[in-house]
Amino acid sequence: MGALIATSLDASLTRLGRDHVDVFQLHNVIGTRDEQTMSADEVLSGVVPALNRAREAGKTRHIGFTAIGETAALHRLIASGAFDTAQVPYNALNPSPGEAIPAAYPAQDYGRILDLAEKYGVGTIGIRVLAGGALSGRAERNPLGLATVDPIGSGTSYAADVARARRLEPMLREGHAESLIEMAMRFAIAIAKPSTTEIGLANIEELEAAIAAAEKGPLSEAALARLRQLQAQFLGEAR
Repeated sequence: MGALIATSLDASLTRLGRDHVDVFQLHNVIGTRDEQTMSADEVLSGVVPALNRAREAGKTRHIGFTAIGETAALHRLIASGAFDTAQVPYNALNPSPGEAIPAAYPAQDYGRILDLAEKYGVGTIGIRVLAGGALSGRAERNPLGLATVDPIGSGTSYAADVARARRLEPMLREGHAESLIEMAMRFAIAIAKPSTTEIGLANIEELEAAIAAAEKGPLSEAALARLRQLQAQFLGEAR
């Protein structure tokens, strides 16, 4: 495994025309071992030593992982002290990385993993801010994006996520945001727990929309309270 990681990093550096990167991250799903998933034991015993060798060789400044998979395994990696960063799915359809959610809430409970990361000094990168695009409220996909997107930690399907996003539209009619996209982006920056937030962009217009949303600042406390009321209508629905 170590040789594969080293070869992959060297190939990436060659393509980039660089001798190092700032962050080199593991992007596998973490949990019960199968063809698509790595166990926490496998990551800690096989992947981390290889990532550390890359750091010692000066090929990366920091090492990280993507916090997708089983919550207990993700928490274990955070608490291990092995990683500098973690990419964490965090959006208005699933706020559980940053706050407690009811047991009946139809999404994976990440168990306030952002708080855990802060405790162990792990920098966090908020991802899936728009739930793969579903928080646009539109079922159709941008032609420059993936044709299909599977939910991560939220609904049973992309269509289900879009339907739930549309049920948050009272936020717009009541003046808390001008669009679902703006609302979702301003939600993502409403708490200081993620170190930074990554927003997927397909074109200049989407970049300009993201900048405009950020310039408006985070959602107000009143808006967040109203959003929680709307999220409560999802309780008991199937994941």
